[in-house]
Amino acid sequence: MLMPEARLKEEIIRRWDESSETYDDHASHGIRGEEEQTAWKDAFKKIIPSGAVDMLDVGCGTGELSILMAEMGYEVTGLDLSKKMLTKAKAKAKKRGLDISYKLGDAENPPFNDNTFDVVFTRHLLWTLPNPQKALEGWRRLLKDGGRAMIVDGVWDNRTLDSKVRNLTSNIAEMIIEGKLPWKGHYPKEVEESLPNRGGTPLEKSESYLKMAGFVNIGHIDLLHIRAMQRKRLDLSDRIRRNYSYYLVFANKPIVINST
Repeated sequence: MLMPEARLKEEIIRRWDESSETYDDHASHGIRGEEEQTAWKDAFKKIIPSGAVDMLDVGCGTGELSILMAEMGYEVTGLDLSKKMLTKAKAKAKKRGLDISYKLGDAENPPFNDNTFDVVFTRHLLWTLPNPQKALEGWRRLLKDGGRAMIVDGVWDNRTLDSKVRNLTSNIAEMIIEGKLPWKGHYPKEVEESLPNRGGTPLEKSESYLKMAGFVNIGHIDLLHIRAMQRKRLDLSDRIRRNYSYYLVFANKPIVINST
């Protein structure tokens, strides 16, 4: 039986509040070094529409991509459910002298007016949404005509035999070599059962969400070169476990032509 919506969101907030202090320590979260920063910026430059100014970072967490976009010269707003994540994001932006607006709110019901942003982007978010299709439809509403949605995501556990073997081997390495207790999962089982993309979101599924939400001109670029940079900083157990696909998928809100 699925959890009631209100309680589910409370559990999700609680878990991200708890992980806010160490979130950036993980190699796939914090963006480290000039090489990786440049790789991210180069990827975004390829697909951000010319003339775009106003950007929304949905599920911004501690603001790593918000900061990156602000450094590229865009006006950025970050949105997240976790107050503690936003506290970290605000502190990081202030330290870098960046003017980024951060707002508390739900990615599935974003508290902004229609036709507000040129670009809506997100990273590592779809897997933790109970209603990802609803979220995509909301993001489309926020975009100006012709605006672009950009989603960074991947799959780390597709529940195949290969994933099960990697997870078991990773757990053994974590116990024996690193002296740690194996990671049992980010959420309790009853929360995970309410998340359709736990374990990651395949590219084809992200493209389907975009198409069903009314987006057009759907395309993607591979981010395996960035994943390779991140893997260098992972512990052995995580290198074994996280042999996953990584991509950036993008699409446009249609331009509406009014006939007179």
